[in-house]
Amino acid sequence: MTLSSLAKLIRVRFPGRAFLNSEGGGMMVEFAFVAPFVILLMVSTIEVGLTLFVGATLEGAAEAAARQIRTGQVQVAANPLEAFRTRLCAELFELIDCNEVVFDVRKFDNFTSVATTLEFDEEGDVVGAAFLPGDSGEMTIIRVIYRWHYKTPLVAQALSSDGTGSAVLMATMAFQNEPYELGG
Repeated sequence: MTLSSLAKLIRVRFPGRAFLNSEGGGMMVEFAFVAPFVILLMVSTIEVGLTLFVGATLEGAAEAAARQIRTGQVQVAANPLEAFRTRLCAELFELIDCNEVVFDVRKFDNFTSVATTLEFDEEGDVVGAAFLPGDSGEMTIIRVIYRWHYKTPLVAQALSSDGTGSAVLMATMAFQNEPYELGG
C-alpha cells in the first residue's frame, strides 16, 4: 500500500470530514441560536435547586437548635448564646458560612402576641435581632436568617426582589418550652 492510497483511505473514513467541508452551516447557526438559552436554562435550574437545598438545610439546622431551647439545654448551659450558635452551626454542615447567619430568638406571653415582622436596613441586614430563649413553659419563636447570594447574574436579576442579587432565606420555629428545672 502506497502513501497516497493510505491518505485517500484516511480521508474517506474520517467521519468529521463531511461536516468540516460542508458549506451550508445551517446546523451551526441553529446551534448558535439555541445553545445559550439551553445552557442558561440548565445553570438556572441548578442554581434554583441549590437555593432550595440551602433553604432546607437552614430549616433543619433551625429545628435542631430550637429543640435545644425547647428542652432547656441551652438555658442551663454556661453560655446559652454560644451553646445555641454551636448547635446551629454544627447542623449547617459547613454548607453555609455560620458568620453570615443571623438568628432572632424571643420569648412571648402567648402565641397571639408574637411579632411576625422583622426589620431590614438598606443593605438587607436584619435590624434588632435578639437572643431571649425564655424559661420553662414560655412561648418562644426562633428565626434563622441567611442571605443567599446568587452566582448567576441573570438568575439574580430575575429572582432578587430587593435589587441586591440575593434572596433572604428564613426558617421560623414557634413553640412552648417544655417544663424543666434551671438547676438540673
